[in-house]
Amino acid sequence: MFTAGPRGGGRCALEVECDLVGVRLHHSPPYHPQTCGKVERFHQTLKKWLTKQHPARTVAELQAQLDRFRAYYNTVRPHRAIARRTPAEAYAARPKATPTGLRISKHYRVRRDRIDGAGAVTLRHDSRLHHIKVGRRYARTRVLMLVAGLDVRIVSEDGEPLRTLTLDPNRSYQPLRPRAEV
Repeated sequence: MFTAGPRGGGRCALEVECDLVGVRLHHSPPYHPQTCGKVERFHQTLKKWLTKQHPARTVAELQAQLDRFRAYYNTVRPHRAIARRTPAEAYAARPKATPTGLRISKHYRVRRDRIDGAGAVTLRHDSRLHHIKVGRRYARTRVLMLVAGLDVRIVSEDGEPLRTLTLDPNRSYQPLRPRAEV
């Protein structure tokens, strides 16, 4: 699955990466094949072609047939909708899109841990160990720590958000409530 929506409305890494490079995702509604007409039409063409072939006896033979079909479909067969050019010719003639946004930080990582008896987890950042308070009520809970630079999200293994913070790299202890500015 290429979306995290059905699992609580969050975003998966693919969705985040696409968003950061300026790619908008559009999902087809379920049970509406007409929105995927090009793919459905391609499947119809492939099925008709396969019925005219000798039945494959092995997976390797079937793969060879599919490879022949793909080569013919993309590089030999002219297509009416693209001025009698082959799909490969039409693809080669189009300008290619390039990423426009920022990339995910090099320091992006996911870490599994367990909250200790005092309600805290530890995280190493720039070779320094930081103690992050999550709360005693979560003691011994297994968690995932989602780290992107200084932004830290701590969630339970079943996806419940427990804490979100921006790590203060100058403090080894990250309390639940930041101190008030003086």
